[in-house]
Amino acid sequence: MNGIVFFRLAAPISPLARPIRARTILAAAVIAALSAACFDSEPPSEPTPAIPPAKTAPTSTPEPPAPSPLSHSVEVSEDNGQTAFARVTLSAPGRVAVEYENEFAGKFRTALSDIAVEHVIPIVRLRAGAAYEYAVGVERRDGALSYEARGEFAAGEPPGALSTMRRKMSGESSLDLIIADYLVRKADDGWERYIVMLDALGHIVWNYEAVTEVKTGDGVQVAVQGVHIKPNGNIMYLGGVEDGIREITPLGELVNEIVSGEDDDWPHHDFIPLDDGRIVYPGRYSYTFDDSANGGSAETTASVDSIVVYDPRSGGFERVWDGLDFWNIRDPAQRDQWNPDNPNWMHLNSLAAAPDGGYIAAVRNRNQIISVSPDFSAVRWQLSGPDSDFDFPDPTDRFNLPHTATQLPNGNLLLFDNRAALPDEEGEGEYSRALELRLDFDAKTAVKAWEFSPNPRIHSRVISGAFRLDNGNTLINFGFSEDFAAIPIAIVEADAQGRETFRLETIDPQLAAASAMGPMRYRAYPGPKSIMGETMLRAPKSAP
Repeated sequence: MNGIVFFRLAAPISPLARPIRARTILAAAVIAALSAACFDSEPPSEPTPAIPPAKTAPTSTPEPPAPSPLSHSVEVSEDNGQTAFARVTLSAPGRVAVEYENEFAGKFRTALSDIAVEHVIPIVRLRAGAAYEYAVGVERRDGALSYEARGEFAAGEPPGALSTMRRKMSGESSLDLIIADYLVRKADDGWERYIVMLDALGHIVWNYEAVTEVKTGDGVQVAVQGVHIKPNGNIMYLGGVEDGIREITPLGELVNEIVSGEDDDWPHHDFIPLDDGRIVYPGRYSYTFDDSANGGSAETTASVDSIVVYDPRSGGFERVWDGLDFWNIRDPAQRDQWNPDNPNWMHLNSLAAAPDGGYIAAVRNRNQIISVSPDFSAVRWQLSGPDSDFDFPDPTDRFNLPHTATQLPNGNLLLFDNRAALPDEEGEGEYSRALELRLDFDAKTAVKAWEFSPNPRIHSRVISGAFRLDNGNTLINFGFSEDFAAIPIAIVEADAQGRETFRLETIDPQLAAASAMGPMRYRAYPGPKSIMGETMLRAPKSAP
């Protein structure tokens, strides 16, 4: 029996000695047991390393499938045939863009939508009556668009007089979009007023019908006067004293309306949105004075022009410049185009920011361009008209009753020379032109640097305008015709050499036959790159 040792004793043990003997035997047994444990046993083995538990493969949750279109359609707006809405339902939340194209109208892609299941995506920049193919693009996880749904739709026709106007185009504008307006007086004496956007070939691709029954402070029906595109894409326009300055979305939704009160100078002709949200515009108020010294009434009422700043933060209107502070209404020499029946002796018809922070204004009935200081405290110089600071060495360089005066970065002035009521010795007949003048502040002279008049020539004795483009070309609007039945109004783009690169002519024989008036166009402006963030993937082209 391994590990235990027994001992045999030689002599018997007395009873008194037994307890000791028992303890001795027990001790011996313990010692023997310990000895056996130390010497007779096998040495202890190395500890067995612990066996790690078997690894379990991680449990992965499969990614949900990418969203896909469950349904889609495109519906043309009932209110505006050149606006449509794509309605898309996805299988899961996602982002969507819609591509749409027509062989001649071009190919475009809408801006990417927000993440959602249900989508309503506006589609703009549509050519009237054109048939379009569309494709719904759903954003994949890598950011690319997957086009899985396709369909077709057709744009509607523009409203009213826009649908009956005949247009003739030639060339191609360097602009993606042109903003313009139309004013039409119908045979029943009703009026139609529109803001439109034209593509590079001259086709209307967006329209908005402005308020129609609007009169200015002196009771004259006017076209849309002044259009600006805000950084967020909204459109601001001036429609008259009752309409005020309006802001609309590209979908025609009214956002804001600025209407001056009865005691404020009413806005007319133009306005400038400032970066801080304020708006600067030409104002007008009535002024009664004694004009008996000039053969007039002792209570003659005249229109006086001003410059007003509107602050949306306070809602206040401040007259910051007043024509009466600089020109004497009682001096006949200051009243170049005075008409006792309508004594609108200033008629400030354009206001533009100058490169140095001041302002350039065209004062038509003084036959004058003026420079106003940035703080509106001074008229820094006057060109032509009463008390001109400059002479014209060549009389044919002189303008007459101008519009849209702007100062270019090089200091030259660009304006539309209506050449209305022109003296015989200062022209070759009645025609209008875009005119650039170089001012010499040392010699105090104004000399023609560039001009453009179309062939055949057009005489637009009122309205119209000219704007220099970033590429050096000039966009010119001949917005009024002396014979609406025979001579069309025209938008022309001309290059620095005076060569015509684009022309859009517009006429409406139906209006002429009905002895109506128009179409007329107050101005044409360089437009934005897009209307609602859409991207042009293929430019429009002319039909064969």
